[in-house]
Amino acid sequence: MTLGAVLFDMFEPSAAGAMLAATGQLGMLGWLAGEIELGQRLRRRSGLLQLEVSLIAAGALLVLARLALVGDQLASASDEDHHLHAARVYDGFFITLALLALASQWRARLTATVLSRLGQRPHLLLATSFALMILVSTILLCMPWSVYDVDRVSVVDALFTATSAVCVTGLSVFDVGTHYTAFGELVLLLSIQFGGIGIMTLGAAAVALVRDGSLMAQVRYASMMEVGHLADLRALVRTIVTTTFAIELVGALCLFWLWRDDPRLEGHSVAWYALFHSVSAFCNAGFALFPRNLADFTDSFGVQWVLMGLIVLGGLGFPVYRAMGQRARQRMVTLLRDGKASARPYDYPSSVVLKATGFLIVAGALFFLVLEWNGAMAGLDVGERAMAALFSSVTTRTAGFNTLDFGAFGAPALLATMGLMFIGGSPSSTAGGIKTTAASVLFATFVGEMRGHEPRLSGRRLEPQTVRRASAVATLALVSLGVVLFLLTLTEEQEFLKLAFEAFSALGTVGLSTGITGELSTAGRLVLVLAMFIGRTGFMTVALAVGAVQSRERYRLPSADLPIW
Repeated sequence: MTLGAVLFDMFEPSAAGAMLAATGQLGMLGWLAGEIELGQRLRRRSGLLQLEVSLIAAGALLVLARLALVGDQLASASDEDHHLHAARVYDGFFITLALLALASQWRARLTATVLSRLGQRPHLLLATSFALMILVSTILLCMPWSVYDVDRVSVVDALFTATSAVCVTGLSVFDVGTHYTAFGELVLLLSIQFGGIGIMTLGAAAVALVRDGSLMAQVRYASMMEVGHLADLRALVRTIVTTTFAIELVGALCLFWLWRDDPRLEGHSVAWYALFHSVSAFCNAGFALFPRNLADFTDSFGVQWVLMGLIVLGGLGFPVYRAMGQRARQRMVTLLRDGKASARPYDYPSSVVLKATGFLIVAGALFFLVLEWNGAMAGLDVGERAMAALFSSVTTRTAGFNTLDFGAFGAPALLATMGLMFIGGSPSSTAGGIKTTAASVLFATFVGEMRGHEPRLSGRRLEPQTVRRASAVATLALVSLGVVLFLLTLTEEQEFLKLAFEAFSALGTVGLSTGITGELSTAGRLVLVLAMFIGRTGFMTVALAVGAVQSRERYRLPSADLPIW
């Protein structure tokens, strides 16, 4: 007698028993098919083996989830339809995985070709890798041991939260600290960490740090990471990995020290909260385990300074870390040798990033201080208002933490916030947006056009291709914003300004909200899922992923001029 028949005999009086019995047999058959498929793939192309193993592992996880529901049904000794909704969710996942396994077996040659070509186009591989990470996180967040109430499992909500975590956005439709168990929070933390570092960085680490790796793979990853040599690729990967973990560890220790006797964390693990918020801040995710985000910490200046430091460091970009580290070493060497600390100036990209970041932080703080002095900041003393303005300026561009209620902001402050979210952080960082460098290039182009000279920035003439790339990124961002906002106006009945704020926040992977995220319809949440995915993978990445491979032109068309005004 099969396991499904046994389960059917146990639960025959109830509809829940019938559901469990049917899916028990389906699970056994699917598992057997997966075992046979794996055995076949072991003797065939090794390129498909990883895909098959992944599908079987996911299927095994879903079987365990179904068995957990069976155990709960047995323990309840009830004839009621217990956990039927969750059972249907797991069955849907399992059937989907089974169909994928059958499709890969049916078209094995085509699947192998697609996987091979995928590795030859890094930008398409980047988008696909993020999509797979989101899928894995979605399945894990639906597991019965990830949520406190398994009857509240929702594929759309799990997909929304997983996308928000992997894309380091921070938008959520419910309170993370009360909805997810410790395991669910761990899944979120790992999703934030892997999404913040970037799946391609992990791949580059595996390729660059293995001495007998494929030379062609190393060259492709070096090109993708925008470094000239394989030695630079190894140095960049080491910088990214070591710097990330070092900064997050220091941030977690600082938060642990500040929160060790804080009554607001009574009943919670201070070490876990410190680690979670340190990773969330550095990766610019903005997920918080507190019900009101950080609104209860307006008087905790130490906590805000630590989080601001983590957010700024995460948004500067890993190449800037290397420049800062090299400059610090030079100053130390000259201090020990000559008794006077000196170092060469920063390289040009790092100099532009640091200047733009400093300017945006100061300008944003002044905007919020003036616009919301008697608005969202009412009730705070002078020091708390200044700190709240500075914290909001830092977190607005990409992090998503908030000590103020953005739903109480006036229209001018919301517009200023959307402008900062649109710019975002810096290249090769954990931040989103069009990036500070693109915004700087566009501003320099505008000033140059008004003054009748070539675009200049920080004493250098900008190359035409730099201006074209910045213009293309900004144009794609604006088009994406228009499409997302148009779709939201079709699916939602909310104020236009609030919908625009959600669109800017999702595409900029910021995570701030005026409070309407949980009120969005299923269609609206799926629109924001797409927006977060595009915002994290990058506007140019999406364009390159779906576009044709560029070829060198062998001719030039005649030039022409058009009237603009």
